[in-house]
Amino acid sequence: MQNKRNFAYRLASLLPFLIIGTVWADTLPGSQEAAFDSTGVLKADVSTLKDTRLFATPDAPLVAHQNVLWCGTLQLAWNEAINLVGEKLQFSRPSEEVEQLNLQNFTKKDLDSNSYVAIADFERNGVESEIKKALWNTFHGVASPDLIPSSPAHPGPDDFVAYAYLFKDLSFSEPFAENKPLLFDGKSVESFGFTENLDALNAAVFSQVQIMDYVSKDDFVIELKPKSLEDQFILAKVPPQSTLKATIHDVLERLQKGKTITATKQDRMAVPKLNFDLKSQFPELAGLELVPSPTAHVHRLTLSSVSQNVRFQLNEQGVKLKSEAEMTMKTTVILLTNQPHKLIFDQPFLILIKRVSSPQPYFALWVGNSTLLVPAL
Repeated sequence: MQNKRNFAYRLASLLPFLIIGTVWADTLPGSQEAAFDSTGVLKADVSTLKDTRLFATPDAPLVAHQNVLWCGTLQLAWNEAINLVGEKLQFSRPSEEVEQLNLQNFTKKDLDSNSYVAIADFERNGVESEIKKALWNTFHGVASPDLIPSSPAHPGPDDFVAYAYLFKDLSFSEPFAENKPLLFDGKSVESFGFTENLDALNAAVFSQVQIMDYVSKDDFVIELKPKSLEDQFILAKVPPQSTLKATIHDVLERLQKGKTITATKQDRMAVPKLNFDLKSQFPELAGLELVPSPTAHVHRLTLSSVSQNVRFQLNEQGVKLKSEAEMTMKTTVILLTNQPHKLIFDQPFLILIKRVSSPQPYFALWVGNSTLLVPAL
């Protein structure tokens, strides 16, 4: 645990600029961390995975057979830093990622107020205590953050922390059935849904599956209805666009234009299970020197490192996700047929999670290969 807390490898003079991300869980145990199942979990640094990338923004390229992951909590904390500094974050060296983050395309308006904490304040104001108090008030002691730094003994005058934490319950009212293993990317993986013994399943299981747009068995968009009526869990087996952002846009447009049909016992569905715990750093952002304007609320600072953790689990019970990100800075120095629908996710597909009232998702994952899927035993 201590190693996790020191993941960002701070130097004595580092300015902690902290972003802690997203958590979903089906239950409220003593700690949200306890909600996750360790069975079949992939735990890795993304830099060691040749076929998986974690991006700071959804404006990321989609490469054939590559997993592409994005979570909006990094953006949420970046927005808080902008508010604290008093202007968009500008650095001495151009950065496409910084330009995209400064657009603030994802904001608090895309979330419900009781599901997150987002704070930015200076070390001189005791920001760590402020964060802990806010987490307690919002989540009543069950939040499980790992990256809140210790208060520095001698902080610089402009040292600050920006922090965001999001918790969502995306469990299903009726658990789906566990299917036989599914072949994906040439690998046998665990899956859930309904492919056999359908008469034994509760009718409510099928009502949780909304077929939003079905062209063929290899081109369709569905929504799995969680308990939360305010959130959408979307699965799309579709041709990829050039970027994750463009693919998201295409799928959301199809949601609006398609003819919704509720699944029935004549349909078949198989969704791969996912269970992973990933770490990633963003070397393209490290070393950037903040160049504030004369009216900004801070002096020059250097972005020392950026890291993010994503813990995600999807199975027949629902979705669980915990994402943490940290940045450290130091003082400068349409339906065509009535035939049964085959909803078999046996090739690359998109996962989206969003508020019903928001045009922007807060989580997106393009599953391009089997690396993040739970292997069949």
